[in-house]
Amino acid sequence: MGYPLVAESQFSVAVDPKDVVIARDSFGVPHIFGPGDAHCAYGLAWATCEDHFRWVQEALLPTVGRLSLVKGKVGLLFDFAYRWMGLDTLVEGLYEKDLSPAFRIVLEAYVQGLNAYARRHPEEVLDSRLFPVSGQQVVGGYVLSGALMSGVGMALKAAKEGRFELFYAPNETGSNALAIAPHRTEDGKTWLLLNSHQPNEGRFAWYEAHTCSDEGTNILGALFPGGVSIFTGVNPHLGWAHTTNYHTLGDIYALRRRGSRYAFEGRWQRFDTRKIQLWIRWKFLKFPVTKKLYSTVHGPVFHRGRRWYAFRFPAFSDIRSAEMWWRMGKARSWAEFDSLLCTDALPLFNVIYADAQGHIFFHSSGRTPWRDSLLHWRQPVPGEEGRYLWKRLVPCSMKTRVLDPPCGYLYNANNTPAHYAKPGCETENSARWPGFQLFDYNRGDRFRRLLAAVEGPFTKDRFRAIKFDPCYDFNGTYQNNFAALYALNPSKYPQLAEAITMLKNWDRCGREESEEATLALVTHHFLTKKYQAPFAILMIKKEPLTEKECVDALRRAVHFMRKKYGTLHVPLGQVQRLMRDTVSLPLSGLREVPRAVDSRLQDGRRGLWKVTGGDCYIMWARFGPEGPEIESVNTYGASGRPSSPHYTDQMRLFVSQNFKRMTLSKEVILNSALKIYHPNPGP
Repeated sequence: MGYPLVAESQFSVAVDPKDVVIARDSFGVPHIFGPGDAHCAYGLAWATCEDHFRWVQEALLPTVGRLSLVKGKVGLLFDFAYRWMGLDTLVEGLYEKDLSPAFRIVLEAYVQGLNAYARRHPEEVLDSRLFPVSGQQVVGGYVLSGALMSGVGMALKAAKEGRFELFYAPNETGSNALAIAPHRTEDGKTWLLLNSHQPNEGRFAWYEAHTCSDEGTNILGALFPGGVSIFTGVNPHLGWAHTTNYHTLGDIYALRRRGSRYAFEGRWQRFDTRKIQLWIRWKFLKFPVTKKLYSTVHGPVFHRGRRWYAFRFPAFSDIRSAEMWWRMGKARSWAEFDSLLCTDALPLFNVIYADAQGHIFFHSSGRTPWRDSLLHWRQPVPGEEGRYLWKRLVPCSMKTRVLDPPCGYLYNANNTPAHYAKPGCETENSARWPGFQLFDYNRGDRFRRLLAAVEGPFTKDRFRAIKFDPCYDFNGTYQNNFAALYALNPSKYPQLAEAITMLKNWDRCGREESEEATLALVTHHFLTKKYQAPFAILMIKKEPLTEKECVDALRRAVHFMRKKYGTLHVPLGQVQRLMRDTVSLPLSGLREVPRAVDSRLQDGRRGLWKVTGGDCYIMWARFGPEGPEIESVNTYGASGRPSSPHYTDQMRLFVSQNFKRMTLSKEVILNSALKIYHPNPGP
């Protein structure tokens, strides 16, 4: 299905940087202005490189197979995945066929900006073989990221380790999104909360920007470094937030192999093969290796010893997501926005939407296989049987789609799309196909309870309190699966009696001053180490934690706390820190609570957990007659360069749960900007 028609750009690919204006506000956020979307793309590329050139390059290096030379083994995995999925040939074959001329102009202007920056700053280039970057490489970066987020990475890990339960495991990222209709807000405006969870640093960290052109684009929001346009944000008419959904977005096929053939529908079929070159870095040496790739009618093949598997994911057969986000940012109404969603160009993601007309909307998007419901779809599925080879996708009309529910609000926190409001407000508005996500998390449980408890209009204070709630729910998925931990008998385990009593008395909230929350944090750490899986899987796995597992983890936590601190009574804010450069601040919140904080043991000697992800970028928009009122905050700041004043300047706002004021007004921005300039590619 194609996109609705939009006006073709009147500008050629060659952008004159003198026509591009970058205005940096007091927090260093770039606001980019130009006569055309191509000019904005050039300026966005330049501004992103000024702030995060390394991350931009890391996003694109897999397309030339050289991230391994920068990131070692981790980079090699991305280099391999790009070619293993066939994305190099896919993008080349579909670039002019599936992308409109208007968007290809935007892409070419974007890479013009990237290449100009690289020429101007050769000392910052990680690998000269990356440049000049092409529009096809940028699109390839989108497809690779979308495929990995769709579960391909977990599928490869599951096949490699022979642990297929990992295929269903959520990744470490999540998101919260809320929309409130005008009849439920104290000011009669439509409210939208964008609260995507990503790593705080790296190629998948959020970067805030604003692009505004005379061709109708005017959008503020966030994207990943290397993105051509805003991924999630607000324009004068509407806004949207994304959360990750966990439908089963592909399948692993167990193959029966005989030499160069595999069994399929009663016959031995020959593998398709090709050879690729990968680069290996070992100490100071760099050398190429050749690898033979196999594929079947199902898709690419991965083998480990005698185990051979084929993978089939719709996410690595479509290249339109980059154009989809660009067009979403230009939409002016719900009807236009909805028609875009139904082109099925996004590889995954739920969408929570709000607009100036008072509409709120929920759509569980993604390229999802339409499987035969009479078959058993436990992974891996039989590769020999043709009836398991799906060829269609779940149509838009069958997906969860909710417009203007009577209760006046919508939410998603990576929970099942079947839950989006309060009981009695939800309807059976979508099919439950094989692979439909049915599980919930604590964040979904908690939002469901807190939102349903509000009678009458939502006040700003109540809304903020719900968003920043730091608690696990006493009657949800967390409590169910961790019940054994809180049911331990101190008389049965006298050496752990003090710790058990602390946890029994804990209010389940990760407040900065809570000593019990610290003990829970450390206990969670040892439980995830045991399972070698994301923390979220402990809440959704079928079997709750056993008493023995809880005792073992708690015993290790007690030993750790007494060794590092000499006591169990240490406030959470002393242990869990938001750290960058010389700034180190205490942070409330825990994993999988609405005030989501993902942290890792950073300093085992001192017993410090560094916050590495969680809430990240937060935007709150309120749509009224005068246009949207926008507030936002990012974890660290606008720049990834330690020398920049914007490297850490939002950290205190973030920790104190406050926001900075933002605007879409070109006049206001230019009148208040700290710096206004044109990109300077040099002679």
